Amino acid sequence: MKNEKELRRQTIIEIAAREFAEKGYDNSNINEIATMSGIGKGTIYLYFKTKKELYLATMQTVVDLFNESSKNVLNLEVTPLEKLKVCMELLFRFEEEGLPFLILWSRYQFQNNPDFQDEVHALFKDLEQPFCNIVKQGVKEGTFNTPYPEEAGYLILSMVTMLIPSLQAKPLLENVSKEEKVEFLVNLIQNGLSCKAIN
Repeated sequence: MKNEKELRRQTIIEIAAREFAEKGYDNSNINEIATMSGIGKGTIYLYFKTKKELYLATMQTVVDLFNESSKNVLNLEVTPLEKLKVCMELLFRFEEEGLPFLILWSRYQFQNNPDFQDEVHALFKDLEQPFCNIVKQGVKEGTFNTPYPEEAGYLILSMVTMLIPSLQAKPLLENVSKEEKVEFLVNLIQNGLSCKAIN
């Protein structure tokens, strides 16, 4: 169970994630983050010495959140295609439950141009790529058929993000439900990777 200091630190990171996602690093103000966290402007420095330290802690949280979700999916005892489906559903759920973290992840994953590149690249080296791992598993088991499993995993990931409205200026299938989007992608994968259908 987390103590009060850990909970306060977590709150600060959650608010910082929102600020960094909305305003970017340069336009975010650590004193405003402190105020929105319900602590005095000077008190925040007991948790983070600088805005850069807070930013890097926020990016580490992005990696931790995504890795935790990935681990849960990869440990499921279901078919690779079902794992892909669960992974897609998790990304759509992130839009509702952790949008700032999703935006920060997307900026790194697809734009690859974060603030403090060297430090953030070092953090993201530990980021799991579940779509790639699942496709590799599917190829190994004979469920999927592709000579490029890692590339196929990244393409699937890219397709999912193209259907998440908050990550795109003009998202595809904008007026279609999340469930329909997932089914559309599953059908596309079934045809594209020549895999066995889910019963």
